[in-house]
Amino acid sequence: MSGSTIVAEIDPRGVDEVLPAIPNASSLLFHTGNIINRGFVYRRSPTVTEEIKLTCAKTLGKWLASINKHETKHLSAVDMDYSQITNVSGITEDRQNLKVTVKLFVVSAGAECVKEALNIVGSKLGTGHVETLILSLPGSSHGTNLTYNGGQSGPAVGPFWEAAESVFRHQFNDLAHHSQCCVSNEADVNHSEEVVNSETSNTSRSRSSRGGAGDVFISWTLGLSDLNAASLRDLHDHAQTEKPSLDQINMDVCCSPPEDLVALCNERDIQLLTHNDPREILSGQEMHEILSSHLSHHKDLVGWQVGWVLRYSGLVKCRGIIHTKGYIVKLIRNTQGYNFSPQ
Repeated sequence: MSGSTIVAEIDPRGVDEVLPAIPNASSLLFHTGNIINRGFVYRRSPTVTEEIKLTCAKTLGKWLASINKHETKHLSAVDMDYSQITNVSGITEDRQNLKVTVKLFVVSAGAECVKEALNIVGSKLGTGHVETLILSLPGSSHGTNLTYNGGQSGPAVGPFWEAAESVFRHQFNDLAHHSQCCVSNEADVNHSEEVVNSETSNTSRSRSSRGGAGDVFISWTLGLSDLNAASLRDLHDHAQTEKPSLDQINMDVCCSPPEDLVALCNERDIQLLTHNDPREILSGQEMHEILSSHLSHHKDLVGWQVGWVLRYSGLVKCRGIIHTKGYIVKLIRNTQGYNFSPQ
């Protein structure tokens, strides 16, 4: 058989499959899009982590099917957006009718991830603000005493809180806080819209003093997850601009919440809520399972760590219906000691 015949019989798709897709990437962003009514997810009744793994793996598969590896191998930052790939809009409801809540699970990233994550979710959802931000910080879910300035017990809470404070701009209007769920006539609707537009305009003018001009802001509630009484008291005492207004505790202790935490929340007017998120939102092994579900080349798989995970949900006001829910996952690569030059 001649050389030209052998070349002619090679399936180019098979050659492409063995090429690395992201050998030079140092950051990787997954956006699952709106997973509500996504049958392949809810047929399995997944846990939170399983939900992240399923939807991120699906996003990775869709992205790989839509790209040319000869082009993506040069990228340093990769954005895999399920909504963009499938051309499906994340929010179809009028934004004024939605309350958007964001929970940011910080894994290995620094305090700069607070603004980064908010700006990314704002871009993905096409909104300039979120109503609620809940921070879940490294070590907080394991009962560690975290302090504002940090120490041997764990990372400092202060830098993360100050980053959130810098983009907190309190707003109040009837539409945002359910005090006017039924608008009786067109004049009331126009008035409500004017209130929102006026406050948005005033907020825009104040951005030069607090946060960047393009920063997505928090308009109503700022809180944390799994802070014990000592850590929450320390944060409340040190917070300069905004005091924490809620603390979430894991459901595995909710039947008997700590008495000192209950007393502190009553004293400081802090809402005490429960959640069922895992103590480790996405481990290194689980991250690897996502990547290896569709990637096999070692240059695509090595060096990655989870920077942060964000979950967003949009609740239809006055009706209590979840309109949109999704995840954004940021992976960061440590390329030290590796040669990722594309072949």
